[in-house]
Amino acid sequence: MQCPRCGATVVARAHFCPVCGQPLVSDAGAVATGHVTSRVYPATPFPTLPLAGDDALVPNPPATPTPPTQAHPVVRQWQRWWWKILLIGMGLYLAVNSVFLRTQNAYLLPQLFMIGAFLVPVAYIAYLYEDGTLYDVPLSKIALIFFFGGVVGSLVATLLEARLITSDTRGLFGQLTLLNATIVGFSEELAKLVVLIPFLLMARRRYPSVMHGIVLGAAAGMGFAAFESMGYAFGTLIESRGNLDIMNQVIGLRALLAPLGHGTWTAIIAAALWREQISQRFALNANVLVGFLVAVILHLLWDWVGLPLTIGGLPVIHILLGIVGLLILRFFLVVAKGGQGAAYQERNLAAALRLYASDLRHTTRGVLSRKQRP
Repeated sequence: MQCPRCGATVVARAHFCPVCGQPLVSDAGAVATGHVTSRVYPATPFPTLPLAGDDALVPNPPATPTPPTQAHPVVRQWQRWWWKILLIGMGLYLAVNSVFLRTQNAYLLPQLFMIGAFLVPVAYIAYLYEDGTLYDVPLSKIALIFFFGGVVGSLVATLLEARLITSDTRGLFGQLTLLNATIVGFSEELAKLVVLIPFLLMARRRYPSVMHGIVLGAAAGMGFAAFESMGYAFGTLIESRGNLDIMNQVIGLRALLAPLGHGTWTAIIAAALWREQISQRFALNANVLVGFLVAVILHLLWDWVGLPLTIGGLPVIHILLGIVGLLILRFFLVVAKGGQGAAYQERNLAAALRLYASDLRHTTRGVLSRKQRP
């Protein structure tokens, strides 16, 4: 359903809009039919008075409900936990890092790996939950798909890469060769499907919308990113012979880029999967293959390009690839919110993405031309 005040998409079980704090209530009859609407609290009857010349009683014109004060949504924003998790986690990471530097106690290293690798993915999932998208999904299920996306996905990807990669040569910018980057992208995205497909088969009736696919796919992808980052942190510490500064740089960079990488790629695949099962049947068809190939292409480019250009320590090309991924994910977000237009109504995903790209180009040109006018 949609919030009557700000228009944000809100799940049916939510009592408040997570964006503006507007109280919501679902009509009982609408819930029974699966079509959920919303109205503003309080839903109390208005007094009735007789009209002149008529014995019947009719209701007075309804008074306009007093909108909530602007302070209410601010309070609700401050009550959220995702940013608290992020700040507290950063403080704990700095504290553990400082104590380790002073004491050189190697038993603190696992804490550094754990906090550094899991902090941003956990805060990201907490944000999705508190944003209202996952109110109807129990936290236990989110934690399970996060955990299995990381553990099972990493195991399957490692086995596939060990079988398929035969050369350890480096590519153009010191990263993987194009062939190896393709193998890694294919293996890791396929590995995450091993987690997503069984979950879809078990939960497609209870969590049927494309929005569910997006956020649950993002959860699986961020779980994979967290476990992978922990492995990278450990490997970097060994290769650098205990250089904690280099390890901190790797953890920080991977934490910043995780939502633009694995979180976005897996969300695209999951959105394509859930988009095809809206008709209550599960299908691995050409549209799902298109979503999978889009994620693999973004992934292989990410691994192949490397870090040839950085600004402020951030890799420019990776940021651009992340923006492209987010724009593609935006297509599925609009679909989830019932977007109108040829691109969102087209069932062929390849054709729909072409139409969507064309619309983006026209919109961008229009904005640029307006800015250039005197």
